[in-house]
Amino acid sequence: MGGFKLILGTPINAVPHPWSILPVSGIMVNAYDILRIGLSRVRGRGLRKLLGIDDDIELWIDSGGYQFLKRGIDPGTYKIAKVYKEVDADYYISLDYPPGPLDDSSTRARKIARTISSFMSLKNTLRSLVEEGRLIPVFHMAVGESLRLQLRSYEPHTYIAAAGGLIPHFMQRSGKSSRLKAVIFLTLLRKLWRGKLHALGLASAAVIPLLRIIGVDSGDTQTWRHKAAFGKIIVPGLGERHISGQKVRFGPATLREDEIDTYRKFVSKAADLLNITHESLVSSFEARALFNAWILLEVASNGATYKGTSRPFTKLYEAAKALSKLPPDELEAKLAMLLETTMHSVQPRESLVEIRSIERTPSSVTGMTTTMEEV
Repeated sequence: MGGFKLILGTPINAVPHPWSILPVSGIMVNAYDILRIGLSRVRGRGLRKLLGIDDDIELWIDSGGYQFLKRGIDPGTYKIAKVYKEVDADYYISLDYPPGPLDDSSTRARKIARTISSFMSLKNTLRSLVEEGRLIPVFHMAVGESLRLQLRSYEPHTYIAAAGGLIPHFMQRSGKSSRLKAVIFLTLLRKLWRGKLHALGLASAAVIPLLRIIGVDSGDTQTWRHKAAFGKIIVPGLGERHISGQKVRFGPATLREDEIDTYRKFVSKAADLLNITHESLVSSFEARALFNAWILLEVASNGATYKGTSRPFTKLYEAAKALSKLPPDELEAKLAMLLETTMHSVQPRESLVEIRSIERTPSSVTGMTTTMEEV
């Protein structure tokens, strides 16, 4: 089991900054946020200065595809390329069009084709980033020709790729065996992709052990902030617990009597390292966010299985270990069966024709954008 690199996702103007206190490997922001606050403020090394980081901490920029699309905006590769040309960072995620968890096979194929097209366009515009291995293409869940095309399109141009569009599966929004589909796809992709593999948005405390079992090299998350905003902290051995006194709207409830000692041990460690107390965790979002970032870094770095999970996640860990021993063809057959069950249909022939056409499309055409209605 190799090492795992945790990248902390953050809005640009947000606090706190765990990287000023803790040994954070990298930070991820997104292009939507950059354009929202104004490119002129972060041009060159301006973003690094705004975040308070030097070259020892990796800076990743995500295309913000999800943020754009949920607002009905297609930024196109031109805007993304402009950001990537002008902002100094270490890695840049290619613009992608994530298939929805319940999309039919035709729609899924169409979005994957557009994702490949976007990478090809950015590749031609940002040649230096491609040569340096810093432009990262995005894989989406697929089997058969759709998966093979992604591999053929990306392999000649980069040694690092990302797996995207899997958060809804972990949130169980793709029907029966929702999380299992994501685990099988990641395991299959790990076996087929020879370079480094990043998991977009998946590095929560419960999922990091899965990523380590599978052999994923890195992952990003904003859960350290999101949990804190809902008044929650992450405690290894317990899971998530509401600590702020806010009304419990979802997830595990407040600390039980038999959990107090475990909680106090971690608060005692945090008091020395982060100047955090029980009182500050109760009252302060920033304290909870720092605490959660620290816990995530601990889970990512020490290699120990995160025990504060539900029984379904414990079963997923065991499933991941078993799946990692299977050859790619068996993994693909299992995933194909689950996808077919979800979509109640086999991928139409015309979808395969559309996907194959990308390979024959001139690069001057693949850069074109389309409207939301065409997705």
